[in-house]
Amino acid sequence: MSWTQQDEDHHWTEISSRYVIKTPIFSLIRSKRVDRQKREGEFFIVEAPEWVTVIPLFETPENDEFLMVRQYRHGSRQVTVEFPAGIVDAGELPRDAAIRELKEETGYEAEEIIAIGSVNPNPAFMTNHTHTFLARGLRKVSEQKLDPLERVEFRKVPVREVFHNMGEGEYSNGVMLISLSFFDKWKRSM
Repeated sequence: MSWTQQDEDHHWTEISSRYVIKTPIFSLIRSKRVDRQKREGEFFIVEAPEWVTVIPLFETPENDEFLMVRQYRHGSRQVTVEFPAGIVDAGELPRDAAIRELKEETGYEAEEIIAIGSVNPNPAFMTNHTHTFLARGLRKVSEQKLDPLERVEFRKVPVREVFHNMGEGEYSNGVMLISLSFFDKWKRSM
C-alpha cells in the first residue's frame, strides 16, 4: 500500500508557544499551530528529557535471566517490576545514562552495553525518546547508590517468566513492553 499524501501535507507550523508549567521531570507547553489548509489549533505538548531503560541479561546454557528491579511508582500508586531505567541528565549521552542507572539501582556493571532501540513513547503529545540498551557480561561491583527518596530492590528473574507476566499485575509498565519488544527483536536477529 502506498500513502497518498506527501509528508509536507501532514505538517503543522507553529505560530506561538508558551510554557504552562515547568517541573523537574517535564514541562507543559501550549502551542498554537496552523496546517497547510490554514486550519489553526491549540495543542498541549509535554516536553520531557530523554529516558533510558537497560536490560541486564545473565546468559547461561540452562536458563537466561534478567536482573529486574521492583519499586513503588507514584503515578500508578502500585509496586512494579521493571528493568533499571531513568532520565538522561542534561549533557549526558543515553548510553552513559544506561550505565549509570544500572550501577545506581543494582550495583552491577556490564562488559558490553548494546543500543537495541529508541522510540518516542507517545508522539501525539510528547517530545522525548526512550532508549533501550542491553547489558551483557554483568558483574557486581558495588552496593546500590539510590536517591534519598528511592527504595529499589532487585533480583534475577527468568526471561520466560518476564515474557509470560509482561502487561499484567506488577509487570504493567508500558515502557517495559517497548524495551521487551526491542529485546525480542534483537534476540531474533541473532
